[in-house]
Amino acid sequence: MKTALKTVVTALAASVAAAASAGKAKTAFEAAAENKALVDRYAKSIATVRYYMKKDAEGVSPKFEVPYRCPNCGDTHWRDSGVSVEKRIPAEFAGFVLGPDEVLMQDIMAGPEYVERIEVEVAGERVAAVEGSALPGHGAVVLKTERPFASAVPLAFTGKGAPDDPRYFYMVREAGRTVAGLAESGMAKFRRIVEIGRDVYEVKPNTIVIDSNGDAVTVAMQDKAFIGEEEFAPPSEWRREPAADRFARKAEFEKSLAKSILPAYIQLEASPRESGSRMLFSFSSSSDDASGNDIDTTLVLLEGGAFLTVALPPQATARIVKMEATLPDGTKAPLDFVGSVKEYGAIAVKFRDGAPAGLVPLKLDRRPALAHFGERVRVASAINKAGTLDVKSGVSDIWEFVRVEGNETAIEIPFRVNGVAIDDEGRDRMRRSAIAFSDVGVVSVALADRKGSRSWDSNDDVQGAILARIVDNTEFDTENVPRKAGERKRSPWLGVEVQTAGAEVLREKKATGFFKSYKAERAALVTSVAEGSPAAELGIAEGDVLLSARYPGGGEQDLLVDRDYSSGMNWLEMFGDDRFIEIGNTGRMMPWPDLEGGLNAVLAEKFSVGAEVVVAWVSGGRRREGTCRLALAPVHYANAPHARSKELGITVKDMTPEVRKYFKFDEKAPGVVVSKVKSGGIAAVAGIRPLELILEVDGQGVTSAKDFAERVKGRKEISFNVRRLTETRIVPVKVD
Repeated sequence: MKTALKTVVTALAASVAAAASAGKAKTAFEAAAENKALVDRYAKSIATVRYYMKKDAEGVSPKFEVPYRCPNCGDTHWRDSGVSVEKRIPAEFAGFVLGPDEVLMQDIMAGPEYVERIEVEVAGERVAAVEGSALPGHGAVVLKTERPFASAVPLAFTGKGAPDDPRYFYMVREAGRTVAGLAESGMAKFRRIVEIGRDVYEVKPNTIVIDSNGDAVTVAMQDKAFIGEEEFAPPSEWRREPAADRFARKAEFEKSLAKSILPAYIQLEASPRESGSRMLFSFSSSSDDASGNDIDTTLVLLEGGAFLTVALPPQATARIVKMEATLPDGTKAPLDFVGSVKEYGAIAVKFRDGAPAGLVPLKLDRRPALAHFGERVRVASAINKAGTLDVKSGVSDIWEFVRVEGNETAIEIPFRVNGVAIDDEGRDRMRRSAIAFSDVGVVSVALADRKGSRSWDSNDDVQGAILARIVDNTEFDTENVPRKAGERKRSPWLGVEVQTAGAEVLREKKATGFFKSYKAERAALVTSVAEGSPAAELGIAEGDVLLSARYPGGGEQDLLVDRDYSSGMNWLEMFGDDRFIEIGNTGRMMPWPDLEGGLNAVLAEKFSVGAEVVVAWVSGGRRREGTCRLALAPVHYANAPHARSKELGITVKDMTPEVRKYFKFDEKAPGVVVSKVKSGGIAAVAGIRPLELILEVDGQGVTSAKDFAERVKGRKEISFNVRRLTETRIVPVKVD
């Protein structure tokens, strides 16, 4: 008969008082003697279960994290099971003998594709076993051994219901040895969740619950329970189902998601600062920072909207040129940009040709987060691996919550499900790619939080109530949008040139007190202010020291810069070094200021072109502050118009303002910059090097990359006037 644990606080108080009046606490010797007696009593009733694992068809090894009662600190910990497929080290778990051929253990949800064989050991006797039945209400499974144990002693339960002061006896495997102990009642560690009017207390998982006489009452499989709802009936009264059913439901659920979550692809216009490698994006990521031009992500269809679950900073969003989803039948469907969700890292899209038939938007569970406290939900991760959707799922309880900006409460999606890390990419990846489902609908989705500093630095599991507001009344970030060709690679611009100030300069500018010591060495000293720039409008002048920039009402972003090592180089020596062709061809080492590096790179991490920002700086020893809109950076060397001559093996670019300033050329002076020279090509053999200037072609000034291309096209003999820093020479070339 099932009996609920007494919940009245006065009863708990009486229990504590009775324990206090029972006499002095046990000595260490008395506790050890009691523990030894329990070991002698239950040693043949507690089994060691070993799962010998194998890799799946894709060569992936399983990963487990199992709860156990730590024999050192006494708390419940989660740890990996030490499983190793290569070294033939099995995963070990505690099991409880229910009958001659039945052993109860926590359900680790190890799919048959990972299990090679199962072995159960009791009192030195080893017997093969299979998963017979599951107990879904307790997160447990019953193993059926191939033959009865000869010496095992099945647990005998009192059937008396909840004892006044339950205790927890455990025998755990740790580093190849068995450690036994006794944990006191977790009732002393209970708390009331006032908003939902329920009490929760700690339970010791994988333990035998015993009364004051040491008699077994039941087995605890979980680590938390609601007071008044934890049943102390023996496992024989728990609801059972065939073990295979849970995997059938799991497979059916994962299959159903193929109509609601689709692989998606984003193509960015190539940037010279990016590798072009294909990226793997899950639902959001602070570490995946759009360092490539091809992005694999996922498209989640929710009632009310469709969202690419990837957080892109403005400089990446600006370069979007193509988006498409892969439909269940393998065909591609083009997507159009709708907007970037203002508060969270997700891009709203729509199907260009209308939503294809057969897709099923996911319903939202619009209840507040706390309504799910202690609820069992299904957690799924869906990752796009180069166009193929990889979905994994499991079942878990919701106990953890976080507060997000605005004092909202959100669910913290667990990264483990019944002991199994459901995403083979690892714990952190799974946290970012998880969706939790209740019987009603989507409970939460992990998205990057963009509130405040808009930094994408944290990942919040956005609960259904917040998701409902997003899809019902989406507020888009008008700054984080794709831009027209020619503007996609251009950075937000304050209009200053800076260098690291150094301690002495900071003291001279009376600015030392505005910086913490570890930031002072990166303080940005203004060396030049462009006419008509946002900085000029604010009144920032040469010699001022920049402090920070922020969105109105948002967190501050320090305007710090790293030392510019290239400006301190002896470029005359560099140009004379044969290795410079290889270095210069990278396009990342230039003697003039880099408008995509330094301060502008710091701005581009957080802000987009046109963003309204509050800038703080130090002038005359005083802190000053002003609001401006960041401008579109002028065309600069990195994105200047260019032309390539395959015959000569050379690429040239227009001279941009920072290049002309470095060479002291006025706006009308002719010339183009050599940006790349092909090794072994005609230009390289003739001695032309990267970052040199070509001033004339056959005695006539060349004014642009386009002009250069027209002058050399089809020519067999050409004479170039080339300038290397301050030296000019004539370079004749012949085209075979």
